[in-house]
Amino acid sequence: MPNSSQKPNIVWIVLDTHRYDRLGSYGYTRGVSPHLDEFAAQSTLFERAIAPAQWTIPSHASMFTGEFPTTHLTTQSGDMLDGYFRTAAEFLREGGYQNSGFCNNPLVGVINNGLKRGFDVFYNYGGAVPSTPSRALHHPIKLLSQVWERYTQLLRRISYPIQNAFAQSESLLNLSLIPLFVPLWTRYAHFKGDTRKSILDASRFIQKKLIPGQQNPHFVFINLLETHLPLNAPESFINKHAPLIQQERAARDFMRVYNTQALRWLLPMEEPFSELESQALSQMYDAEVAYQDHLLGGLLERLSDPYHRENTAVIILADHGEMLGEHQLMGHGFGVHEELIRVPLIMRWPGSPAAQRVEQPVSTAQVFHTLLDLAQVKPSAELELRQIEPHALSLTRFDPRNAPAAVYSEAYPPNNVIRMIEKKNPLLMKRFLSNATFRAAYNPALEKLVQIEGNDELLYCLLDDPSEQQALPGEFAQKKHPLSTGLDLFTDGLRQRQPQNWTRRQMTINDPQLLQRLQKLGYLD
Repeated sequence: MPNSSQKPNIVWIVLDTHRYDRLGSYGYTRGVSPHLDEFAAQSTLFERAIAPAQWTIPSHASMFTGEFPTTHLTTQSGDMLDGYFRTAAEFLREGGYQNSGFCNNPLVGVINNGLKRGFDVFYNYGGAVPSTPSRALHHPIKLLSQVWERYTQLLRRISYPIQNAFAQSESLLNLSLIPLFVPLWTRYAHFKGDTRKSILDASRFIQKKLIPGQQNPHFVFINLLETHLPLNAPESFINKHAPLIQQERAARDFMRVYNTQALRWLLPMEEPFSELESQALSQMYDAEVAYQDHLLGGLLERLSDPYHRENTAVIILADHGEMLGEHQLMGHGFGVHEELIRVPLIMRWPGSPAAQRVEQPVSTAQVFHTLLDLAQVKPSAELELRQIEPHALSLTRFDPRNAPAAVYSEAYPPNNVIRMIEKKNPLLMKRFLSNATFRAAYNPALEKLVQIEGNDELLYCLLDDPSEQQALPGEFAQKKHPLSTGLDLFTDGLRQRQPQNWTRRQMTINDPQLLQRLQKLGYLD
């Protein structure tokens, strides 16, 4: 990082639910990501970035705070990030930054879990009534724009408590998973947000605000959810990148039905997909990757102009990946497989080297330290209390000679899904160890150790077995592997980092009338 008193703008793009292995810059050959690949060729690419958690809420909480799930305990859909853990946005705002969020994932932008703390404005493109930048200044009839803005604010006040209730209530969640209702909430409740509109709004904001002579530096957070299920890219992208859907009626029928079967997106699979089903899902995922990459093209081009190269840091990564039937798993609820926790991470900052590739494993929890380092946040009593040194773990200062001995990840099972498995097919629970907490540790030699709560440890050599098909023979079972010892010590240290005399916080429903009605209906205790 260059020595400069000027604080750079920071643009952070989260490609929610994006697999690393579907980008050409990571070796994929189907040509679905030309714009991201072009940007990566001019940037620093981390080949083995490891997410601290396997799904949205704990992973974002870790990236926002620099703490792992065992420490911040924001691991369930009803958990709230405790105020003890101040977010990067809060630190940046104190450092003079103007913080703006453009978010498509309702788990980050809609439900009241504390992840939005520190933002001056935070636009939600997901949810029943999206909250997006006002068009009053652009609409020819300004009065109508103001009336519409007030109307949507009223609708949001009504809808947000209901959406929070769905995050907390198992009964409401079960109701939402009925195939008849899935197309309603995925489409009309904007489950995946609006990728096109959010990128367009963010690009306009950057063009207008991140300019020479600006009064304060800007921090812009963008969350995109296009590659999440259901998979329904525009037809032109399906035609180009999912030819099987066009050629085989059986593939079309499978995807049409599967896109309504939200429960199947969550539970382990009793039987693996057929070859046709697997190919259909894979190609449809590629179509979504290609569509999102297409939409990102203009924004990435803008961020690559001379001004932004010299004045703006850009971080692009995924919060987690996605299982597409590997190991008989779908979605991102369980385990620490490579498809889930190894993610793309591409960075460029003022003065950074072009076309640099980092082979050693790093953690995306280090994004927190990187943000503070870029913003030149100086050590404070609070950071010292939490034993945080931004410079030490900043990815802009990564030095392979001082790389950590191991990188870690944790996967707490989602309790609401566990209860569904217990009711619908308890044998799946036992077979897939679904109710266990999984942890993983990587070393620079690309050995990966997996700890499964209450079960034997597994050791993989990713150089020889990148898909984790066969654990190594149990020689290390008689002699504890260094990764195992290190993971035990790391986990103990995470528990010690929790505040003293503290218990995890739960989201609350602020509307007492709504709470009473949901209790009468039996949705809440």
